Amino acid sequence: MFTKQELKELASYVLEDACFVSLYLNVDPKDNPKEEWQIHFKSMAREAVANLTVGDACVAQDEINRIEKFLADKPDGLKRGLAIISSQTKDFWRMYHTAIPFRNELIIDKDPYVKPLALMIDQFQRYLVVVVGRETARLLIARMGEIEEIDTMEKPKLDFNRTRDGGKGDMGEVRATKKMEKARHLLFKDAITSMEKVLLTEGIKRVLIGGTDKGRGHFKGMLSDHFKTNRIVDEFSVDSNASEHEILEKLIPVMKDVEYQFERKALDDLFDSGRDGSVLGLSDVLTALQQGNVQKLYVLSDVITPGMVCKNCSALTPDRDRSCPYCEGEMDHVPHMLDLAIQKALDQGARVDMLLESERLEKVGGVGALLRF
Repeated sequence: MFTKQELKELASYVLEDACFVSLYLNVDPKDNPKEEWQIHFKSMAREAVANLTVGDACVAQDEINRIEKFLADKPDGLKRGLAIISSQTKDFWRMYHTAIPFRNELIIDKDPYVKPLALMIDQFQRYLVVVVGRETARLLIARMGEIEEIDTMEKPKLDFNRTRDGGKGDMGEVRATKKMEKARHLLFKDAITSMEKVLLTEGIKRVLIGGTDKGRGHFKGMLSDHFKTNRIVDEFSVDSNASEHEILEKLIPVMKDVEYQFERKALDDLFDSGRDGSVLGLSDVLTALQQGNVQKLYVLSDVITPGMVCKNCSALTPDRDRSCPYCEGEMDHVPHMLDLAIQKALDQGARVDMLLESERLEKVGGVGALLRF
């Protein structure tokens, strides 16, 4: 599993005289019953090398052979997705196993190709999941198709006896009920303390509450209105004793719906921010990046757009037949301009939103940005 920090480190690599092979594979056994991903890799590699000049093809083939040898040894830890980024000239090798499959891609370029990683980071955010029951409260972190339980709290044992003072309807029953309510209150109070600590230390922004309708209601009743409005993004029904796998199965459709809602809101922010607050289309976005004025970059994941990069100052521009507009340096053609835009945005500390679909954004070239000032 990779992190936002690792993505930023990959994005910090500058274009130079190097050869990087970035491989993204779906290795899910359900889709590859006979390890057919090996065949997909070889097919993509042949096609990618065939499109290079002779000199570049020779260097790239060495990288391909390195990866092919590694894959032939049946690497340990395979899940459903596999990413490998390799450059022998830079003594560089990164490998990531993911519980979510990648779309098969192989890119040969002068720097790491990070768009699929940016998409996975953005589409599969980390969630703190709180599952409350009558006797326990559980905290779990869900991310990228995986889930891990990090804390479990049990209801404290308070000494009470329903029949101590006589029949079913007497004051003994009242006292016993109050003690049960106090025990549940203490349980949920401990859960809230632990939850707040996890949110602070892990930097998680989104919380999902699971359990019975009644249990969730009691738990939320102890939370501040600000927390409920700004942190809890949804709820779901689940048995408090369910396994991690069972909880994850319940969560996946809930998280997909949450991400869809966030995506719609993000697009509204982009298109409704006004002429001075946002830019649309490749040319204006690249200009804003050059000025360091991008606060948040929006990119359609399936759009592939070529462009130019200055060999002298590394400025990015749409395709042009003239020298660099900033330093008059020589321009070099690049096939994956949006990937470079993502890298530059990350390197400048901007947020990146990867969108799966948007007719509005597609009409303006698949890219837009909110501005800092």
